[in-house]
Amino acid sequence: MREPIRDKERLEHILESIDRIQKNVADLDWEHIRENEIFYYGLVKNIEIIGEAAYHLTKEFREANVEIPWNLIIRMRHVLVHDYYQIDEKEVQYVIEDNLLPLRNQIVSCISNTDWETWEKQEIAPAESAVHKNMVQSARRMLSKGYSAKEISEITGLSFEEISML
Repeated sequence: MREPIRDKERLEHILESIDRIQKNVADLDWEHIRENEIFYYGLVKNIEIIGEAAYHLTKEFREANVEIPWNLIIRMRHVLVHDYYQIDEKEVQYVIEDNLLPLRNQIVSCISNTDWETWEKQEIAPAESAVHKNMVQSARRMLSKGYSAKEISEITGLSFEEISML
């Protein structure tokens, strides 16, 4: 079974996307950015990644770091993904010019100031149990559709013993 992505890795994904955006817009004016649709939507995609990573942080981590506007970041991602036909270019510009650097500083601070060894010990149990529960549910559906125990094990990572008890 694949190892779940932890909070620290999600924060690193946020930093990577912020850095990617900042590196690519550094010497460009917004008229040029708007004219190059593929480039512009590459920026939008990286803002989506920031929101997606924030969305997948544990609730406990977001609650422990309330100084970061997680809900706004996540809502921005939802707008970009689900209301893509209504994206406000000025809002994208505002996010990139005014919000990313402060967010980057906050994320760097979170990464630096968190005792990750302790944090991940408390994070691992709920994450593993939730992932395991999902795998068991998937295995039950697969059994009902006639998959073999070997196929189920290969796909879900469950042991043959766990599958036989379903």
